[in-house]
Amino acid sequence: MVENIQDNAIAPIPDFGHNYSDFDPEFYSDFIETQTLDIDIFQDLRAAIGEDLEFSDLLTIYLNSAENLIDNIQSAFVNQKASQLAIDSHSLKSTSASIGAIRLSHICKYLEKFGKTGQIPNSTEILKLLSSEYNAMVIAVKVAIIEFMAE
Repeated sequence: MVENIQDNAIAPIPDFGHNYSDFDPEFYSDFIETQTLDIDIFQDLRAAIGEDLEFSDLLTIYLNSAENLIDNIQSAFVNQKASQLAIDSHSLKSTSASIGAIRLSHICKYLEKFGKTGQIPNSTEILKLLSSEYNAMVIAVKVAIIEFMAE
């Protein structure tokens, strides 16, 4: 069953009709090589918690807070509020990495860098990527949960 999860955990890079030339080549290189959901990290967290109900509660809290943080990140980015962008990006980066949402964490690391340097670009392509990757991660988490429930 894990093989099915693995297949669904790697989402294609979204195509916005953009060649991503605005992105740092190092970011894009690292991003393309990562999974939407690292199943090993996800399973290790589940095993560490031990109780599926508690794990489910944790995921619900994460998904709700992630959605709020994404809204805050988008607002801070558009309104050029660097310190808020850095804080919210850092929070989502860390919590995403802890559940195995590696691509989302990587995008947040990139956004956090903008906030820390105060050099927020005018292009909103990274926000489209953030939103798309969040949606892909939600699907990957749901697929993983369904697979676990079928065990």
